Amino acid sequence: MLRTRLGGTLDTAALTALGGSALLSSPFFAGEPTVASLALATAGSAWLSEQYLSFWRDRNALHSKLAIRSDKSPMDPKKGEGGLLLGYSTFDGSPIWIDYENLMRHVFIIGQSGVGKTVAASLLMYQHIQNGGGLLFIDGKIDADNIRQIAHFCALAGREKEFRVINPDDPDQSNTYNPVYDGDPDEQASRLLSLIPSTEGNPGADHYKQEAAQGVTTLIMALRRAGLVYHIMDLSVLLQSAQALEELKTKVEAAAPGSEEAINYALFLEKFRSPANDPRNPNAGSVDVKKLKDTFGGIGGRLFQFGTGNYGRIMKTYDPEVRLYDAIRKNQIVYVALPTMGKDISAENFGKIVISDLRTAVSWLQKLPKEDRPWPPYMCFCDEAGAYVGKTWPRLFEQARSAQIFMMPAVQTFANFKAVSDDLAEMVKGNSWTKVYFKIGTQASAEEAADEIGMETGVAQTLSGGKNESSSANIANPAPVGSAGDGTNLTASEKEEECYRVSPDELKKLDKGEAVMTYGGDLLYNIRIPKLDITKTMQKRLGTVRINHKRPAYGIKGADFFANVPRYLDLSAARPTPKKEKRPKDSDTD
Repeated sequence: MLRTRLGGTLDTAALTALGGSALLSSPFFAGEPTVASLALATAGSAWLSEQYLSFWRDRNALHSKLAIRSDKSPMDPKKGEGGLLLGYSTFDGSPIWIDYENLMRHVFIIGQSGVGKTVAASLLMYQHIQNGGGLLFIDGKIDADNIRQIAHFCALAGREKEFRVINPDDPDQSNTYNPVYDGDPDEQASRLLSLIPSTEGNPGADHYKQEAAQGVTTLIMALRRAGLVYHIMDLSVLLQSAQALEELKTKVEAAAPGSEEAINYALFLEKFRSPANDPRNPNAGSVDVKKLKDTFGGIGGRLFQFGTGNYGRIMKTYDPEVRLYDAIRKNQIVYVALPTMGKDISAENFGKIVISDLRTAVSWLQKLPKEDRPWPPYMCFCDEAGAYVGKTWPRLFEQARSAQIFMMPAVQTFANFKAVSDDLAEMVKGNSWTKVYFKIGTQASAEEAADEIGMETGVAQTLSGGKNESSSANIANPAPVGSAGDGTNLTASEKEEECYRVSPDELKKLDKGEAVMTYGGDLLYNIRIPKLDITKTMQKRLGTVRINHKRPAYGIKGADFFANVPRYLDLSAARPTPKKEKRPKDSDTD
C-alpha cells in the first residue's frame, strides 16, 4: 500500500463518496433508502481499488491502448496439432497459437526498426528448431548476436551439428556455398540473370538480356556435357575470354563429339567469330572479344564480384558445404548474412541469388511424394527483406506451400516491396494468411495497414443543444405590460458508418513488443510478444559459435577456367618486345 499514491480530484471524490456512504448508513439516517449509500460505496471503492492494484497491474498485465477484443486462438495445442506460439492476447492473456498447416500460407511482418520484429521471429524460430523443423534465416543487416542466438538455439535442441552459416563478411566463420552447383541449365541461367536489372520498356536492353540468357544456358550445357564441375568465377572467365571459350569447345567435343551440346556450343561461338577471310585482321576467324564483352560484359562483371575477395573465398568451390535443396531435405538450419551496409549492391545481388536457389529447391520438392517433403514445414525468415526483394518473389508465395515451405518476410514499410512494383507488393500481401503489424513509422504504411486490417460498422452519436431568450413590451402603453420568455433544447442522434477496426494513428502508437495480428483476413488479435533471452551464464556454457565443416570430397573434375587465367592472358601484348642486341663485328674487337 505504501507504493500507492493518493491525491487529486478523482481520489478526493472517491474518498468523499466512501465517507458519504458511511454517513448515510449511520443510525441518524435510519429508515432512509440505502440506494444512495450503495451507489456511493461502489463508486468510491471501485476507483480506490483500481488505484491500489495499479502497481501490480503495471508490472504484470498485458497493457494496450487499443480496445480490441481478440478472437479465440486459431489453434488449440492440447489437441495435438503442430504449431507455434506467436504471443499473448492483451484482452484476456490467452496464448495465441497458429498451426503449421496455416503457417504454410505464409506470414507477413511489418514495423519500423527496433519495435519487435526480430524478437517475434526469434520466438518462432526457437520453437521451430525445438520441434525439429528446418530454417533458412536470411539476415539483411548482419547482427553478430543473431548468429550466436541461432547457434545457441540449435545447441539447446541438441542440433548444433545441423547448423550452417553463409557469411561473406567473415569467410573464416563461414561454410562454403556454390549457387550454380544444383539445377538444370535453364534454372542456373535464370538464377544468374536475376542479377541484371529489369529491362521492361527498353527493347535494346531486353535484346541483350535475352542474348545473355541464351549464351549462359549454352555455356552451362556444354560444361555439364563435358563432365565439368564449375563455379561462378569459371562462368565469369568464360564470358570474357576468347581463349577460355575455345578450350571449352575442345573439351566438350572430346567428351561428346557430335552431341547436341557440342553442336549448339559451336554455333554459339560462330556468332562471335570475326570473318575468317579478312586479310586485314590478324585474328581473323577467332572469337571477337569486344563483341563478346558487349553482349556479356554486364553479367560477366556481376559474376566477377562474387568470385573475388571474401565472396570468392566462400563461393569458389567445387565441393560446397551448403546445398540448399539438401539442407531443406535434411531440415538443416542455415543462416545467411548479407552485408547490406558496407556492400549494398553485392549484398542485394547475393540475396537474390539465394532466393533464386530457393525457388529451384521448391520446384524440386514439388515433384516429390508428400511424405518426402519436409515436416514440420521448412521456415524461411527473410529479415529486412526490402534490401534484396525481387520480381521473382510472388512465385514463392504462390507455390512454396505445395513444397511444405512457408515464407516469413519482415519489412519496415510497404514501400520496400512497392519499390520493385505495386503488383509485387499486392501479390505478397494477398498470399500471406497471417499478417503481423508492429509499430509503423510512416503515415502511408499505417493507412495501408489499416485498410488491410479492414473496416467495421460503427455507431456515430451526436448531441446538440441550444438556448434562446425573448422579451417584448408595448411602448405606446404607459402601463407595464410586456412579455418575456426563454427556452432550451437538446437533440441526440445516431447513425451507422464505416470505421477502421484499427486506425492508422493507433498503429503508429503501438508499444514495443506489441502487435496487431490478422489471421485469414477476418480474425483480429492484439498481442504482446515475450522476449526470449538466453542468460549470460547459459551462453558461457553453450560456448562460441562453431562452424560445421565437412570432409572434402576427392576425384572432383573441376573446370579450372579461373585457375588457368594466366594462360588465357596475352601477356606479350602487355609489355614491349625486348630488342635483340647487335653482335659486335670482328673489326670492333681488340
